Amino acid sequence: MVDPGTAIVGFLGVGCLALALASLRHGSWIRRAYGTDPANDGDARANALVMGVVGASMLALAVAIDLELPERTVGTAAILGTSALCIGLGWAVRRYDRRDLLTTPNVDRETGKRLGTAAMICGVLVLPLAGAIWLEVGAGLVVLLAAGSGLVSLLAIGIAYR
Repeated sequence: MVDPGTAIVGFLGVGCLALALASLRHGSWIRRAYGTDPANDGDARANALVMGVVGASMLALAVAIDLELPERTVGTAAILGTSALCIGLGWAVRRYDRRDLLTTPNVDRETGKRLGTAAMICGVLVLPLAGAIWLEVGAGLVVLLAAGSGLVSLLAIGIAYR
């Protein structure tokens, strides 16, 4: 029997992959939902790439949990992967002006740079969670680290949009 939490993560992963594939179709309603021009294939492919990576990561996490791999290993790997993807996305947006990777349509160059920096900050802020999970610290400290990094990340993204 599959754990309900694992099933939810798996279904969300499949949903992300389905949205990614559906957004590749020219004139798709998903492209309009993203706020991109339905005829802009480049932006649609970029958004599909991001959604596809998120979906594949969620599926990998669901499989790892279902295979009953050690929680310490799965948790640490998930956090490290998330951190690396945030930093990589932020670097691509900031350094190479890949604003098309953002789900916010039509941001100007400066806002894109700030959002890229905010994404990198988010990636760095979750790194202490990986250490906390690996060292198997108390749940209270993990929640504190998660809440703190989430709050500061939200603040960084909010400032980036200003």
